[in-house]
Amino acid sequence: MTDTPRRPLRLSLTVEGAMYAPDEQYRLMDVARAADQAGADFVDVTEHVLMGLNTLDAGQGWELHHLEQPQPEPLSTLAAMAGATQRINLLSAIVIAPLRPAGLLAKTGATLHALSRGRFVMGVTASWQKDEYDALGVPYEQRGQVLDDNIGACRTLWAGAPASFHSPTVNFDGMFCSPRPAPGEWIKVWFGGKFTARQIRRVVNLGDGWMPYGGLRMTVEQKAAAIATLRQAFVEAGRDPATLDICDGLRDVDGSLARSMEQIPALAEAGINVIRIHLRRFSSGPDEVLSAIEEATRRFEEFRALRA
Repeated sequence: MTDTPRRPLRLSLTVEGAMYAPDEQYRLMDVARAADQAGADFVDVTEHVLMGLNTLDAGQGWELHHLEQPQPEPLSTLAAMAGATQRINLLSAIVIAPLRPAGLLAKTGATLHALSRGRFVMGVTASWQKDEYDALGVPYEQRGQVLDDNIGACRTLWAGAPASFHSPTVNFDGMFCSPRPAPGEWIKVWFGGKFTARQIRRVVNLGDGWMPYGGLRMTVEQKAAAIATLRQAFVEAGRDPATLDICDGLRDVDGSLARSMEQIPALAEAGINVIRIHLRRFSSGPDEVLSAIEEATRRFEEFRALRA
């Protein structure tokens, strides 16, 4: 494969409802505005729809007090942030796509695309919590198939009307989704989750990027190899590998933002072009979040000359 043109790094600031008390979720809009004004490229929000007690035994590190952490619904949160900002991109990191009916997911994503004037990137995954699936009536064992079918249906509904789609879990004929992207517009979809043959097919056939999570416990070298494989798969599918986005979060090093950001050159060399910084990890409390934004965006400027 010929060398892929390298692109400038971009910064995404992860905004979590858990940074604030349940009755102070409105402060997330202040965070989005500050990130927009400070020059960050993305603001991203996380998700669980519901949390169940079996989560405590799932090996993900959750404790009882974590289950009460505020986790506002991401697409409605991003819609509010769209109205509070001017230029920053809005990333769902992530939406658990199988937990929503395909048509509803398509309509919500298209609406957010329209309201934000094209600033929305839909990050999706199947996630891991069985309690959540059971409570919402979605078969946990089929979540991978539902993810594929839901995003395939979104692509169909976004492309034109009347739209028809048939798959193992989603079927419809003659449907109209409006608003939807105008001709020439495109809603980017980034897939999160383990790097598997199925994930490669998802990214190549339906998506525009991959989000390896820290929880996958991949080394930088393993990520670099995976990214090279994805780029080659893009070439073989007739897609431009330079359009592939890879978004990954910084590992927290001793709670120090400066020391944590020393990882960025190695991540860029591996091919990661969007760097996520979880603001809550570098804020000692809710009143320190805005200071963390200022520090993160200021320190990131020295890395913008790097290419991934």
